[in-house]
Amino acid sequence: MKKVITILAVLCFSTSALAAQSITTTTSIGGGSFTPSAKVGISITSAANSYTATSCHVSGKKEFGSAGGTGITNTLTDTSKIYSKAIPAQQANATVCVPTATNSATAGPDGAWQ
Repeated sequence: MKKVITILAVLCFSTSALAAQSITTTTSIGGGSFTPSAKVGISITSAANSYTATSCHVSGKKEFGSAGGTGITNTLTDTSKIYSKAIPAQQANATVCVPTATNSATAGPDGAWQ
């Protein structure tokens, strides 16, 4: 999971700006192609110098999140840390996990992250 979030961070910094995105299938990021692992959903928001990302697996018990760059305003500012919390409720028979949405490139994921 840490590898996925690290890859996303690198790709996000290679673009000038992205709106909030949910990634569940192959997508183009920073001119390259990225596909999350099976049953994994990712939510990411980035700006020129910062990002927030969350991800989860549909069979998991936790989701994971990270934030980094300049201007991060909450406690999730250490890019060397991957935070976790209980996975959000999923639809019955979901095939891909839907993580907590990232709403800002500078505020970090919302909720009770540890």
